[in-house]
Amino acid sequence: MQIEAEPAFVLHSRPYRETSLLVDLFTRHYGRFRAVARGVRGVKKRTITTLNPYTPMLISWSGKTDLKTLGNIEQSGAPLLLKGDSLYCGFYLNELLLRLLAENDPHEKIFDDYLKVLSKLAQAESIESSLRAFEFSLLEEIGYGLVLDTDAESGEPVTVGLRYWFEPTVGFILRQNVNLSSKAGNWFQGDELLAINSGGKPSRATAAAAKRLIRLALQPHIGDKPLLSRALFAREKPSSMQHESPIQAEPRDRESKKFDPPRNIPGMDQ
Repeated sequence: MQIEAEPAFVLHSRPYRETSLLVDLFTRHYGRFRAVARGVRGVKKRTITTLNPYTPMLISWSGKTDLKTLGNIEQSGAPLLLKGDSLYCGFYLNELLLRLLAENDPHEKIFDDYLKVLSKLAQAESIESSLRAFEFSLLEEIGYGLVLDTDAESGEPVTVGLRYWFEPTVGFILRQNVNLSSKAGNWFQGDELLAINSGGKPSRATAAAAKRLIRLALQPHIGDKPLLSRALFAREKPSSMQHESPIQAEPRDRESKKFDPPRNIPGMDQ
């Protein structure tokens, strides 16, 4: 099979043999897959630069196996330059796509949303709200969307003034007179859920609740292995600043003792 001029982004790459790269790609019509970029290290500097993350590309490839062979690679737009918190977020987004998307499963809407959120990150525009919108949309597109305005057990509308317990595999359930810690992160106020569901500009409290909620909702799909982007953020940012970040840092007790944060954050392990 030979595919030509397909819109794509690099999610991650690493050296392969002496002169090649193994590249994880996200394409608009063919989903996520891995391919070999042969002979691009050491000589064709222009090609290896094009294979950086956050750069819109048109790629060609061949092969019927799980490991494709890249052919022509050309840049189709200006690289989206991410700095500061935006760079952490870009690294985080790529990890989410690698963890949550099945290989060779097309997701055109996710691809389009990914391009939009990268553009906003590059402009440092509404970073946290843009990130939350992408995360909620991602869950929806892979079949795990959250119903924020309805009690999953009774079917009744979520009500302001009541508290709901969030079970990631079930939804929000009204709980009264139960022996659950009032400080547990799975508790949400009805007004918080309705505010998140409205999609309007969030208050500080609503933004904090949304960040806590998406962390809980993503966890079953991410698995037990911590995200490197969260662990890196926990290492690089003072604890006093982490509550203001668009990414919830990995708890210290979940960080690997041997974790060595990558020096090239975009995902190029050269």
